[in-house]
Amino acid sequence: MRFVTLDVFTDTPFRGNPLAIVIVEHSERAALEQADGPDTKQLIAKEFNLSETVFLFLRPGETLSAPDRSSAEREIGIFTIDRELPFAGHPTIGTAYFILHHLGWDFVTTLLPPAGPIAITPSSGGHVTARIPHDVHLHSRTLRSLYELGDAAVTAQIKPALHKDEIIRNAELDAPVFSIVKGMTFLLVALPSLEHLASVTPTNRLDLNNYVSLLDAGSWGHGFNARYYYVPQGTPTTDSEDATRTEAVRARMVELGFEDPATGSAASCLAAYRTLYQTEVAHKARYLVTQGVEMGRQSEIVVDIAVGTTDGGARVLQELRLGGSAKFVMSGDLYP
Repeated sequence: MRFVTLDVFTDTPFRGNPLAIVIVEHSERAALEQADGPDTKQLIAKEFNLSETVFLFLRPGETLSAPDRSSAEREIGIFTIDRELPFAGHPTIGTAYFILHHLGWDFVTTLLPPAGPIAITPSSGGHVTARIPHDVHLHSRTLRSLYELGDAAVTAQIKPALHKDEIIRNAELDAPVFSIVKGMTFLLVALPSLEHLASVTPTNRLDLNNYVSLLDAGSWGHGFNARYYYVPQGTPTTDSEDATRTEAVRARMVELGFEDPATGSAASCLAAYRTLYQTEVAHKARYLVTQGVEMGRQSEIVVDIAVGTTDGGARVLQELRLGGSAKFVMSGDLYP
C-alpha cells in the first residue's frame, strides 16, 4: 500500500503542516475496513502520529499510473491519531494538491469526505482552492457562563485548562464557541498582541465531549473541539473594484498537549464567525491567516467568504473557499 507525505499550506519543505496520504486501491479497501477488531485505518494514523492522515480511495481497477477518468469524484477518509473527522482543512488542501498538481489528475473536481462533497480547483503557482461544506452554529454558552454557575465540579474541570496569565485566561473564558460543521467546533480566543500569542503554551485538554457541558445539545454536542488563538494584524483593506474586505490574522492552535502548525478548519471557522458576527462586510471577505510561526513551521492559509442576507436582514454564509499550497516531501510503502 503506497503512501506519500506533504507539507501543507507552504511551498517550502519542512514548513507548514505535515500530512500523510495513504493510497488505497479498491482491492485493498476491504482489509482496512473489517467489521471485527480494531480499525486498521485508525492504527495506521496512529503509526504516522501526525495531526491528520488521509486515506485516498481509488476506484475499482484504478491505479496511480492508470487513472479512471470516467469519474470526477474521489472519496477520502480523514483520521487523527484517535478518531475520524468529518472534515479538516489541511488534509483537504494537501489531498487536492496531490491529486491536481502532483498526479496531474485535472479531471478530478470533487473530494468526498464524510462532511459532504468538496469542490477543488487548481490555480497558478501550485495553489489549490477547496469549496468547504459548512453548517455553521454559534453555541449559546461560553466557558465563563459555566464557570460562573458556581458548580464546584464544573469549575474543577475548567480551571486547570486555563492559562495562568489573566488577560489570556479571560479571553479563553469569553471566547465564542463556534462550529463550522457538526462535529468540528472551536473556541475562538481573541488576544490583544503577538506577545500574548507567543506566551500561549500547550494546555490540559478541555474535553467538551466528556466533561464540560459547553456545547449545545443534540447533534451539535459532540465531535472534535479545540481552542484557536488569534490576533488581527493591521487595518483591514477593501478592494475598490469588487469590495472584498481583506484582513490579516496571526493564529495558533495549541491543544491536546501539542501545537498544530496549520489548521484550515479552524481558520475557516474563524473567518466565518468574524464575517457573520464581527464585521460590517456586505458581500465578500478574504482572510490571510499565518499560523505556526512560533514553532518554526510558518503556514499561510487563505479563506474567502461570501455572505448574503435573509429577507429578515440576518447575515448568512453563502460560500467558503479555503486556499493554499503544498510541498511533496516523501513516498513509501505500508505493510499493514
